[in-house]
Amino acid sequence: MMVAPTQTLVEVQLVTATALKLDSQIRLPSGSYRALGKGVARLVTKVRGGEGFGRWEGYVARGVARNLRDAYVHQLASAFAAAGYLPEGQASYAVGAERHTRYLFSAPDGRQVLLYVIEAPDALVWLVGWSG
Repeated sequence: MMVAPTQTLVEVQLVTATALKLDSQIRLPSGSYRALGKGVARLVTKVRGGEGFGRWEGYVARGVARNLRDAYVHQLASAFAAAGYLPEGQASYAVGAERHTRYLFSAPDGRQVLLYVIEAPDALVWLVGWSG
């Protein structure tokens, strides 16, 4: 019998996410992740087409939760739509061993939100930036 390394309960357990502070109607997806705090600025330097966006928030999923990429993106897109931000465009890029995907959402009043997903071999990172 082969024994796999044990992950922490936090890595495996699905938990309720912290709400995005900038729009109370939008909730981040459930899963194993944490806000990156000051590390967000370092990750924002990787964002293509991030000009005009600010007030960035960053989150990361590791371990089992890293494999839930499609679920995270779907839940965020649904939350953005419920808050009045509809999909405007999507583009993907290969950057070394990482895959970057840029999702742009727009509200009828012209406000925009950028969801930028970085799929690294050991983590899934998503950044949310707001226009204006």
